[in-house]
Amino acid sequence: MSLVTKCPSCLTRFIIKPEQLESHEGQVRCGQCQHIFIADDYISATAEPEEFLRAKKKAALISKPIVFVILGLSILLAIFQSLYFLRTEIAKQWPAFKPALKSSCEYLGCSIPLPQHAELIVIDDAELIRDMTHEGLIKFNCLIVNNAPFIQSFPSIELTLTDKHDVALLRRKISPIEYLSGLEKRPDDGFAGNDEIQVRLNLKTADLPVAGFRAFIVY
Repeated sequence: MSLVTKCPSCLTRFIIKPEQLESHEGQVRCGQCQHIFIADDYISATAEPEEFLRAKKKAALISKPIVFVILGLSILLAIFQSLYFLRTEIAKQWPAFKPALKSSCEYLGCSIPLPQHAELIVIDDAELIRDMTHEGLIKFNCLIVNNAPFIQSFPSIELTLTDKHDVALLRRKISPIEYLSGLEKRPDDGFAGNDEIQVRLNLKTADLPVAGFRAFIVY
């Protein structure tokens, strides 16, 4: 075992061997300031370099698998987080993965909501028709077209009735449940890609002087 001693004059530390102490009756000369002193008075034991290297190598061998395990778990966690937060986009872009995603969500207690890209859905052929047989009743007809190549969630229609000066008189948000009533479609079925829905609604306006309207797709 090697020993470490410290020069009391210049405080320099250096390694000595036990046999060196035996041959000089414990006296050593500092290589820095040439001061001679009794090494035993300022000595401390240290591990042999070989022992230190073996211990360091053993610690490295133990720590490497742990590092790889932690790294692997971190990668898996990142993958699962990406799948969770991007599950809607993944199901949209790669429909073949949707059954697997749904099975995973059933286990995790989550769901896969349908995409909601309002900019890809348009209102066409919209019109207001006053019902001459029923006072205070008008008919709102329009065609909703999903221009996306993928299925989407059915949107709502924000309808604003205006007077002849384009001042808003009444604003309503028409839900899918309302405009799909009577059709062979349910809101949960989703709005198929490149599909269209004919909307026909009766609206009560009482005595409001309705002269126009504005209609927008919203989610």
